[in-house]
Amino acid sequence: MNRRNFIKLGVVGTGAALAGVESLRSEPVAVSTSSKPSAMVAMPISVAPLAQRDLDAMFADMRERAGVNALFPFIYSHEPHRAGVESAGFHGGNYARPHMQFYKDTPLNLSDMRAPEFGDVDILERVIPVARKHGIRTFCFLLEDNTLPAAVKNWESLYEVDHHGRRTAGHPGGPCFNNPGYQNFTLGLVEDYARSYDIGGIMWGSERQSGLLNALGLSQSSGQDPGRTTCFCEFCQKKGRDRGVDVERARRGFGEVETFVRNSRNGQRPRDGYFTTFWRLLLNYPELLAWENLWAGSRHEFQAAIYRKVKAINPALQVGWHVWHNMSFSPFQRAEENFTDLTGFSDFIRPALYNNVAGGRFVSFVKGARNSVFGDLSPEATLDVLYRELNYNEASYDKLAATGLSAGYVKRETRRAVEAVAGHPVQIWPGVDIDVPVSAGGGHCTPESVARAVNAVFKGGAQGIILSRNYVEMKPENLSGAGSALRELGVI
Repeated sequence: MNRRNFIKLGVVGTGAALAGVESLRSEPVAVSTSSKPSAMVAMPISVAPLAQRDLDAMFADMRERAGVNALFPFIYSHEPHRAGVESAGFHGGNYARPHMQFYKDTPLNLSDMRAPEFGDVDILERVIPVARKHGIRTFCFLLEDNTLPAAVKNWESLYEVDHHGRRTAGHPGGPCFNNPGYQNFTLGLVEDYARSYDIGGIMWGSERQSGLLNALGLSQSSGQDPGRTTCFCEFCQKKGRDRGVDVERARRGFGEVETFVRNSRNGQRPRDGYFTTFWRLLLNYPELLAWENLWAGSRHEFQAAIYRKVKAINPALQVGWHVWHNMSFSPFQRAEENFTDLTGFSDFIRPALYNNVAGGRFVSFVKGARNSVFGDLSPEATLDVLYRELNYNEASYDKLAATGLSAGYVKRETRRAVEAVAGHPVQIWPGVDIDVPVSAGGGHCTPESVARAVNAVFKGGAQGIILSRNYVEMKPENLSGAGSALRELGVI
């Protein structure tokens, strides 16, 4: 790339790369006319209990303990923990019945999509009428798989390609947002749910981030391969070229980042220090930021397409987004995932604000960050810098895993999200953790700690809450703690 084009590229990186999203936001979109409850109190749940348990008893328990009025089943997944079954020979897929007329121009067929674990049971068909009887609406929760399903070979062609030309097989890679086969499958899936079932809406989520942040190890899942971090498939390459990006220089830039991180992990300190080397990489390869924005912008365009598809079918259905917990630790991902940019194609946003499990995850993020950008600093100093950048005042590094983050973090992050969408008809429904599994040495939830987090959500201005992350993980007394806070607040 001609260095005279650096400034031009910077403009592309920070603005024009999202031009597709801006144009989608500017087009007229049908506005939801649904009558929303005064406050959303939602419950995600894996599939197994919905297929096997007494639904009346389970829904009555949710209502009695916490006033739950919305159910978010993990209705499509190829990952066993979301289905709630053993992993040996696991297939997964759609736990409702695929109606194949909605799926066009995708390599996936009925046997690829249809989950066989519970026979011919259609989970939505089974759940929706019983939930409605208890005053509970059903939303389809579509959380992207982070592992290529071994039993479904046709998925492979939809996954990203790294800068070495290798097909990715798992996190931090995943299905490519620019792959027409994946686009067509996802749009067919949401159309199927919207047309075939009496649902309240759809929540889609992707627990991934862009390639540069992955390569630099800026993730709560530290230690991932820095060479398998972004997409250079034929569709992304074409999109990059169409935007004036030198694809080969972008590829070489990612190779340089990979070398930098591998050397750092092997204890080889750069001559001029870690941060200087990181910054020099960006100066030498501004295409890295252009490729970064291509990925982030492509995800937003993908989300906008989902929104438009659902709204064209039924404007009353609510469409929103699960936002990965990693944004609570990374000022870099926070910069890319600006909630204001989502307002043109969102009815609600669900930031994961898991304060209890956040301690161990933040420690993991610090460890990864110190192998690249923050390698010049101690763990304690790295955490202090991140706290200042994120506007946190939390536990010291040696106590963080056991303590977690405070309810104050939940309130501040809720308020930040509410302010980001102010002036737009978008609601904020934070997810708070109730007994999400923690690593050894991590703190555990209590009824009181859950109540403090729930209280913080509404003190921060949220219009609803998603009790997270899975009903089957929650101790009854801790779910009741959430209900006590909701009653004291007058929410239920």
